[in-house]
Amino acid sequence: MKIFRVLCSIIAIVVLTDIQAQKVYKLYQEAEETFYDEQFGEALVLYESIQEIDTAYEDVPYKIEVCKLLSNHQYTDMGPFDEFEEVMSKQDKFYYYWQGRVLMQQYKFEEAIESLRTFVKLPAKKSDEIIKEASRWAKWATAAKKFMDNPNFYEIHLLEKGINTEKAELSPVYFSEKEELLFLSNQDDSRPDQFQIYHTRHEGGRSWSEPSIIYNVGTFTRDNSNIEVVADDGRLFQFRTDKGGDLFFSEPRDSKDGWSNPQEFDSKISSTHLSSHFFINEHEDRIIFSKNVGSSKESNLDLFESFRNHETGDWSKPALFATTINSEYNEDSPYLSPDEKTLYFASDGHETMGGYDIFKSEFDPKTLTWSEPTNMGFPVNSPDDEIHFKLNKDQMSGYFTSNRLHTYGDYDIFFFWEIHTITIKGRVIDGPTGEAITDARIFFRPLEYTDMYFFSPLDESGQFEMQINADDVYKVELRRDNKELISLDDFEIHATGGTNTTYLKDFYIGKIKTPTDSQ
Repeated sequence: MKIFRVLCSIIAIVVLTDIQAQKVYKLYQEAEETFYDEQFGEALVLYESIQEIDTAYEDVPYKIEVCKLLSNHQYTDMGPFDEFEEVMSKQDKFYYYWQGRVLMQQYKFEEAIESLRTFVKLPAKKSDEIIKEASRWAKWATAAKKFMDNPNFYEIHLLEKGINTEKAELSPVYFSEKEELLFLSNQDDSRPDQFQIYHTRHEGGRSWSEPSIIYNVGTFTRDNSNIEVVADDGRLFQFRTDKGGDLFFSEPRDSKDGWSNPQEFDSKISSTHLSSHFFINEHEDRIIFSKNVGSSKESNLDLFESFRNHETGDWSKPALFATTINSEYNEDSPYLSPDEKTLYFASDGHETMGGYDIFKSEFDPKTLTWSEPTNMGFPVNSPDDEIHFKLNKDQMSGYFTSNRLHTYGDYDIFFFWEIHTITIKGRVIDGPTGEAITDARIFFRPLEYTDMYFFSPLDESGQFEMQINADDVYKVELRRDNKELISLDDFEIHATGGTNTTYLKDFYIGKIKTPTDSQ
């Protein structure tokens, strides 16, 4: 009888072990499907669960590192991932694809291009789709390097912690009449899928009051998180799914909440089949919005516009915005300048440097056409996503959101403004010998945003010349052709002479030889 009980226990353990193995395998299949759908945050949770139960899946620790690096902009340690190269580059035909993606996110563009090209050249069987995708990422990396090597003259500032959080901050709008910034966020941990409107007041400099929720204007999902403030009358517009797509507005109040309850803008507007990412002009008679013209599974957003007839009040049937604007990929988040001659929008097509970038197009009143879109360049754009670009009244500054490297978590809000530049030139000299340094490039990186840089090669006499921001503090580096990096003295400048100003500055490597040194 005792032997029988022991045998039953062994059989039970085997059955339970088999059931557990089946559950783990099912979990692994779910993780794999989620991973290749590029839902890296969700896949990470699944892979970590598998790793806690069963360590027999050799690829799970490697994919955990891929998920960490591609889902968390704060996690930048590539060391654990690199340790898998010797084994996984032989076992996983996608290894160099993921390596390229990771390097791209770390802004290591030349290395990313090399990895992606290695993946494409591998003899292992690959679908045309993944080859096209890898080639597209390599194209993005090439564009990213070009734009970051030649930054446009804007400065950006990541708004302070408190406004930005580890959650998503979207659709920033600055209402100058009240010195108030409004934005959408899902900061409420009890309702992570629900976005609410927050507002904060400018307190001078870079200080803002503690954000608070405007409860009476409603809630949003991530997909329809978009608000607009029309400067002429200060009305706050929002999209609702009522009647297939409708606009509501709130008006500024002196009450605690500061805004009236939403009311319908125009009962006829639902005829336009409006979508959530919209823009309405100052006269409130023109709406531009993005709409998916692809299948339910494949996103293909294009920009449409509709005009209100002032005599009848009817809205025109939505028409594609312009053939120059809409690409085979996605166009979203439109913003039209007050004079209606410059369109800004987000796109992951055209010449993007990765993901969604902000583009601009100019209207030609003579030909009644819109110009080919131009990329706003770095630092407004990055290898990650930029959306919800909006200008302030001065048309020289504004806000946008991005999920780029060094943000606090999900999308964060950035302030940007145009800057004045100066020309800086000088020489780089070896201090002990007095000889010119020639086989190198000199980099000026603003201390506040070191992902940005200005650089110049050194000529045969060690001379350099470049345009830099006229008011900044820089970390100065020298990078030799053999990749050796040498830190030079920090450089601070606060020039007010305008763009025609030239500043002379020499840099020395090592101690400068003086007459007393040779005695």
